[in-house]
This record gives sequence, structure tokens and C-alpha cells, in this order.
Amino acid sequence: MADEMTYEDKEKRLDEILGRLDKSETPMDQLSAEAKEAADLIMSMQATLRATKAELTKVFAEMDAQKEKVEEGARS
Repeated sequence: MADEMTYEDKEKRLDEILGRLDKSETPMDQLSAEAKEAADLIMSMQATLRATKAELTKVFAEMDAQKEKVEEGARS
């Protein structure tokens, strides 16, 4: 289920779960399931952040390389 949700949806769902846990509103028979769901959401969100960081690092490296080529061309 977590993989079908957007990052923002995951964040909202995690906030809901944590809010209920913080207020002791989660029934005892659902506590384990909600804690597992929260952990799954956190792991999925971390994977999204790692992938986004890798993509951005690549984009910025490409931009830097292009900038260097332009600057070298301007010096020639």
C-alpha cells in the first residue's frame, strides 16, 4: 500500500498514526499493526528521499560539467 501513495500521502498517514499513538487513541488490538505501518511508511519515505538525493546530485553534477564546458569555450 505504501508504494502506491505519494510522499505527501505517506507523510499525512504517518502523522495520523503518530497522533493517535501520542494521544493513546489507538486500540490495543491495533497497536502492533499501526506501529508496523508507521515503520513501513518511514522506510518507504527514506527510500524516496535517498532516490531523490541521488537524482539531484546527478543533475547538479551534469549542470556543473556543462557550466565548465561553457566557461572553457568562453576562454578560448
